[in-house]
Amino acid sequence: MNSVREQILSISSLLLGMSMLLIGNSLQGTLIAIRAVGEQFSPNAIGIMASGYFLGFVAGTMVTAYLIERAGHIRAFTALASLASAAALGHIIIIDPTAWTIFRGVSGFCFAGIYMVIESWLNERATNETRGQVLAAYMVVNLLSLTVGQFLISAADPLGYVLFCIVSILVSLAIIPVSITRTIAPAPQKPRPLPIRRLFTISPLGFVSCFAYGLSMGAFWGLAPVFAGNVGLDVDGVAIFMSLCILGGGLMQWPMGWLSDHFDRRLVLMFGSFAAGGMAIMVATGGMIKPDLLLYMSILFGAASFPVYAVTVSHANDHVEAEERVVVSGTLLLIYGAGAIVGPLLAGPLMDMLGAEGLFFYIGGIFIMVGLYAIWRTTRRAAPTAEAKTNFVPTPNATPVAAALDPHSEPMAEQPAQDEQPGK
Repeated sequence: MNSVREQILSISSLLLGMSMLLIGNSLQGTLIAIRAVGEQFSPNAIGIMASGYFLGFVAGTMVTAYLIERAGHIRAFTALASLASAAALGHIIIIDPTAWTIFRGVSGFCFAGIYMVIESWLNERATNETRGQVLAAYMVVNLLSLTVGQFLISAADPLGYVLFCIVSILVSLAIIPVSITRTIAPAPQKPRPLPIRRLFTISPLGFVSCFAYGLSMGAFWGLAPVFAGNVGLDVDGVAIFMSLCILGGGLMQWPMGWLSDHFDRRLVLMFGSFAAGGMAIMVATGGMIKPDLLLYMSILFGAASFPVYAVTVSHANDHVEAEERVVVSGTLLLIYGAGAIVGPLLAGPLMDMLGAEGLFFYIGGIFIMVGLYAIWRTTRRAAPTAEAKTNFVPTPNATPVAAALDPHSEPMAEQPAQDEQPGK
C-alpha cells in the first residue's frame, strides 16, 4: 500500500500539470462553441473548427515522438505548451471562422504532443504492479479536470476576452510543475501503428465501433454546446449540461466494464449503442419540447455513450496477444481520431438544415447503426472464452502512449535513452 502511495506521490507534479492542461482544454472547447454562436458563425462553420482540432490532434500524435527524440521531453513540452497558450489568445485577436479553424488545428496538435509527453512519463514511472493504480489516478484526474473546465465557463462573459486569457494562463502554468519535476524523463517512445487492414481482420466490430464513436463524439464535443444554447440554456446551463454528460460517462465506466467482463462484449456494445442512440434521440426531441428535462437526459446520455469506447478497446484486445495490445489500442485511437475529424463536418450541415436538434438525431443514428452491426457480428463468429478475455480497463481516449498504462498490456519498446541535460 505504501509503495502505491509513494508511486502516486512521485507523479503528483505530472498529474498536476495534466490537470491544468485538461481544465484549460475543456474550458476552451466549450468556450469556442459558445463564443462562435455569439459571433453568429453557422453550425457548419463551428463543425469545421471542431474538425480542425481533431485533425491537428491526429497529426500531433504522429509527429510528437520525433519532436521528443530531437529536443527531449521538457523542451518539447515547453515549446508545445507555449504555442498552445498563444493559439488560445489568437481567438480574441482575429475573430474569423477560417482563422479559428487554424487556431483549433494548432491547439489540437499541441495538446496531442503535450499529453504524449506526460503520458510517457507516467508510463516510465509505472511498474507492472502499479500500472492499474496509475491509470486509475489518471482517469480520476481526467474526469475531474474535464468537469471543472466546464464550470469555469461561467467565471466571466464568454463574449469577452477574460476566459481565453484564463485558458492561456492555465496552459502556461502547467509548464511549471512539469519543468521542475524530479522525475527522470523517459526514453523516447514511438507508438507503432498496426496496418488498418489487419486491425479490421482482427476485430471488424472494434474497427467499425471505434470509427463510429469518433463520428458521433467528435461532433458532440464540437457542437453540443451550440445545441444546448439553442434550446434555451444559459451559459451556466450549458456548463451543467456538458458536465453531467461527462459525469454520467464516468459513473458508468465500471458497471459497463463489469457487464462486458461477464457477458459477450458484442452484446454489451449492442445494448450500450442502442441505449446511447435512444438517449440521443430523446435529448433531440425532449430538448426542443421540454428543455427543463434536458439536464436529466444529459447524464443518461453520457452514461450510455461514453463507456462505449473502452468496451470497444477491450473487445478488440480480446483477440490479440498481450504484446500487441498497446499497438492495437493506439491504432484504434487513430481510427477514433479519423472519425472525429469527419463527424463535425457531417453534423454541422445537418444542424443548418434541421435545426439544433439535428446534432443529436445524427448522433443517435450513428449509435443505432453500430448496435445493428454488433447484432450481425454475433452471427459471424463465437465469443471468446472467459479465459481468453482480458479484464475490462477504463481507457482514456487521449493518445496512443496512454494505452501502455493498461495493466494487461506489454509496455512499448523503448528507444535508446538520450541526454536531457541543457546545453547538450
